Amino acid sequence: MLHGARNFDSRAAQEKELLADLILQTGHTEVYPASLAQQRLWFLDQLQSKSAAYNVHLGLWLRGPLDLDSLRASLQEIVNRHDSLRTAFKLEQGELRQIVERSFTVNLQVDDVTHLHEQKDAYSEAYHLAEREVAAPFDLREAPLFRTRVIRVTADDHVLLCTMHHIVTDSWSVQILARELAAVYDALSAGRPSPLLDLPIGYGDYAEWQRQWLGTEQVHQQLTYWKSRLENAPPVLELPMDGPRPPEQTFQGASQLVQLSDQTITGLKQLAVRWQTTPFILLLAAFKILLYRYSGQPDLLVGVPVAGRNRVETEGLIGFFVNTLVLRDDLSANPPFSGLVAQVRETTLDAFANADVPFERVVEVLKPERDLSYNPIFQVMFAVIKSAVRSHTFGNLTAFPYVVTPTNSIFDLSATLIEGVDGQWWAQIDHNTDLFDSKRVGRMLEDYVTVLQGVVADPETRILDLPLAGNEWVQVARMSLPVSFSRTAAGANARTRKLNKRSSSRPATWPERDGEFAAEQKLLLAIWKEVLGVPEIGAHDNFFDLGGHSLLAARLIGEIEQATGRKIPISAVFRAPTIEAFARFLEHNSIAEPDPILMKLGDGGTAIPFFAVVIPGVDALGFAQLARQLSPLHPVYKLQAASPVILERPLSERELEELSRDYIAAMRSIQPRGPYCLGGMCEGVLLAQRMILQLESEGEEVALFAILDTWVLENSLIKPLWALNYYIQRFQLWRSRPWDKQFATLRKMIARWIAPRFQVSEKGWKRAYWPGEEFRPPRFRAPVLLFKRPRQPYYYARDPEMGWGARSLGGVEICEIECGHVEMLREPHVRVVSQRLQATMLRDGGPGSASLVKKDPPATSESGAWAGSAI
Repeated sequence: MLHGARNFDSRAAQEKELLADLILQTGHTEVYPASLAQQRLWFLDQLQSKSAAYNVHLGLWLRGPLDLDSLRASLQEIVNRHDSLRTAFKLEQGELRQIVERSFTVNLQVDDVTHLHEQKDAYSEAYHLAEREVAAPFDLREAPLFRTRVIRVTADDHVLLCTMHHIVTDSWSVQILARELAAVYDALSAGRPSPLLDLPIGYGDYAEWQRQWLGTEQVHQQLTYWKSRLENAPPVLELPMDGPRPPEQTFQGASQLVQLSDQTITGLKQLAVRWQTTPFILLLAAFKILLYRYSGQPDLLVGVPVAGRNRVETEGLIGFFVNTLVLRDDLSANPPFSGLVAQVRETTLDAFANADVPFERVVEVLKPERDLSYNPIFQVMFAVIKSAVRSHTFGNLTAFPYVVTPTNSIFDLSATLIEGVDGQWWAQIDHNTDLFDSKRVGRMLEDYVTVLQGVVADPETRILDLPLAGNEWVQVARMSLPVSFSRTAAGANARTRKLNKRSSSRPATWPERDGEFAAEQKLLLAIWKEVLGVPEIGAHDNFFDLGGHSLLAARLIGEIEQATGRKIPISAVFRAPTIEAFARFLEHNSIAEPDPILMKLGDGGTAIPFFAVVIPGVDALGFAQLARQLSPLHPVYKLQAASPVILERPLSERELEELSRDYIAAMRSIQPRGPYCLGGMCEGVLLAQRMILQLESEGEEVALFAILDTWVLENSLIKPLWALNYYIQRFQLWRSRPWDKQFATLRKMIARWIAPRFQVSEKGWKRAYWPGEEFRPPRFRAPVLLFKRPRQPYYYARDPEMGWGARSLGGVEICEIECGHVEMLREPHVRVVSQRLQATMLRDGGPGSASLVKKDPPATSESGAWAGSAI
């Protein structure tokens, strides 16, 4: 603390002295002890010859005009910000230390394959370069253990690879890297400074804290738990293998991937809600059934990674924090699946209650018999993760994940369930190729999918009665651009049966089978089959209903560009999602037109349409999910302009007015007159409010204003409570730091106090939240249907109507949904939203007095194309 006896002048003088001392320091490195996890990886690195087994990469396929200078500066900002990316390791006097370079200049390598005339050759060469980059080993003695490379594939297509050694990163860290890199590039490429705030600590501070904490009583208690839990466990899981186990692990590996159906994932989520557990528990229980059925070994130990970030100040750091828990369950009693879920749930909860002890200490206490041929204690890993890339937005570019298929496997088997950026789920198994061939692993994936389908169909089935896929299987083609994947024949056949049933129920304007297609349609059909892995496709089958998503869309467009020699934007597949529509677009040469403001997200009958209002640059996937729920009764349209993309401040009055005018014009191209039904979320609500005010001023009727968990912007935050919450969080963060970091923070505060004061603009969020006494809230007649969480943050006003009751003359109808804010348009909660929205739209008069029965059929428009699962 700063003591009152010290006057301001003396503090300023001391501050200047300290600053001078810092400037005069000449050291180029900082030294910290290595964490326990880093010590283990370093030891494993010493045991083997140079290997890329522990290399981790973030890959992005960037489409658009890439600004290389801004990208290089963005990478430099990330490296400057995170100590781990400037770290090497050195053994000194028997102790492994982190040697952190104070500064390091990013070396962004650029390869150009645009000279290859055939696009297919360019894509293939880019992937070969990416493979070599990811497979190049690191020397842990030399910083940095992080390198970057850009591969220019076409003028507007680039691959960005960031490769790291696992000793300085983990899965959480890769997500941080992807998120921060996108944010910094967006700012720097637009001429703005980096938006990232200073980090409270570095990874070296965490390593020092870990050393102190390992001597506490809490650690001793947790070690006692693990010793009791894992005592007398079988040392090896004996799965059927296709080759003898080598005397030493080779880490030679391969990977296979299948997509899980939306029906399966939805069923598992609903089952989790019913049993008051999580999808993770259900997915893990099903995987243990698979291991039991394959090995005949009921006493199963599976490793599960956990974040290892139990202090708030570590949440934003790139570094090796991940810890491993070993989950041991007994499946010998052949319980029903519900009983196994209850057991796995208790096992997991107990493990998470003792998750602070590093796995390395558990191994030390258990003292298992060491054998270089397998991993100690467990040999199979299981994880459920989200893909590192959570948004397609990357400045003015479109970003897609770019995955280089692993050629290493640290464990015998590693099963990973991945929730992709598009909302699709994937099951991936990495396997040691010395032990298992691809045929066996493909069969395991197929059997796992079948077990999941079985538990959804009958969750009370006993685990040995759950079906497996059978003896038939097929290994499908594996693609490398922009992300590798595979698909089982069983899943493809099931989709085909469903699609054939749907296709046969509607009239066709184009021939439906291969031999009847003209040459161009045959070409498109062949490409669609190859990309989607579906053996039979009709002319009117929707790309996204066939299992397509944005990553496959990128590959589809690439294949069509190569075949036709024409430049086609990726958004074309969202505007023309069927073979019939795509052929018509090609024929009319309209495929390269810019995306319209208005896009049709879901077909509907004669009922009134719903318009989802979205500001430019924001993820709109949730509304596509909502559209699927409202179809086929209500057509759903998305209103979203391409620009201006402004996320760091509220939209100005002029911007709101211009967007409102454009959105209304687009909406009237579909529905010339009211009553209108529209809604939105977050800043989309502010724009929808402006549209309603404009429509009502013109004498139009708005029958429904649907608001998704969004407060009125002005005067909804209680300023003192908001400030209290802000400063409490800052103080807690400050108090949790080591004393030297606390002192450094105080020095920065003093520097700000004595620095010249500049005029702060009030055109940002502060002015928007608290506009002053002259502000008068707008009033409109439209009734509001408000979807909200039951518990709102305490620093908001005590108003169950979230401020809308004072604005809507038509009243506010409230629907509470027990979920998080961002989950409202995700399964299963989006079903609740759609059911309530549909009931209100069908009800005569809605929540107010307006009838929602459509008075006239809407005008047709070429701009109303299906947007599908674009994000």
